[in-house]
Amino acid sequence: MSKTLIVLSLVLWAGVALCKQYVYNDDANGWLKLHKIPLPWQEAFMTCHFEDAVLASPTNDALHQAILTAVEKADIDFPIYIGTKEMFVYGQYASIEGVQLEDMPVKFYSTNGIKPEACVSLMAEGVVAFTSCTEWLPYICYKKNTTQLKYNHDCGTFDREYHYNAATGSCYKLHKQARTWRIAYKVCTAEGGHLVIINDKTEDEVVVNILKKKPRNLPWELSHTGFFDWNKDLLTFLTIHGEKMDTVYNIWNENQPDNKGVNIYGGILENGKLDEEWDSREAYFVCEKDPKIQLYDQWESCSEGCF
Repeated sequence: MSKTLIVLSLVLWAGVALCKQYVYNDDANGWLKLHKIPLPWQEAFMTCHFEDAVLASPTNDALHQAILTAVEKADIDFPIYIGTKEMFVYGQYASIEGVQLEDMPVKFYSTNGIKPEACVSLMAEGVVAFTSCTEWLPYICYKKNTTQLKYNHDCGTFDREYHYNAATGSCYKLHKQARTWRIAYKVCTAEGGHLVIINDKTEDEVVVNILKKKPRNLPWELSHTGFFDWNKDLLTFLTIHGEKMDTVYNIWNENQPDNKGVNIYGGILENGKLDEEWDSREAYFVCEKDPKIQLYDQWESCSEGCF
């Protein structure tokens, strides 16, 4: 991926981060979030998955109408992807939840005798069409309301793995599945936060203590953090929010940074000092979230225990 595309991707992801709220629909018994920025089907699926939701499908009349209403209110053009595709067996189309396309309350466009594509999109008037999975389309994520959901009031999310820290005023979550820096960035953004930015010595100590709980099965100690080289030939390190490193915590490990054009992503070592790394290296990471940002509508008719 070129530097231009990397920066564009970060800008787009950051733009998504500014509009996080899932809107509750009582008839659909859950929350919907419309993503206006198009993605291929698999990337749309993974974005919803990272948001602890599913790529929405019109599995019943209420969801069908809720999806159509969300698109109309957002004033975007159809088609949009739905979470339905050819699953496992040739010619068998089902939603992520296992509902067969033939059982959904939708109409179909004719394929005129041509083999249908593997993915499915929703068109205007609620008609579905078979669509190439490589098309770039908007999509909607859906989170079903269940009595098992318990809202994390301290951090403004249903994710109970986020914990508020009074010393910094932020919420943090340790991810114990190693991922590349760019995937870690995307995961944190999907969760309503961002890859942790260490602002000062106090936050450095907080993050180091959190990382003491990470697994010990990788051959390196470095963990991802929220800065990278915006111009790899000049070692122009900024945070993912565009802050200069001299305005945040910037104590580097000995002889770092040292590799122009090679190690361009930021990390932290167990001694609390900064280091740089390759974009292909998988590591553990901490996501940081502003507790004032509420990711979900709070509404009066929520099932008992949700909020």
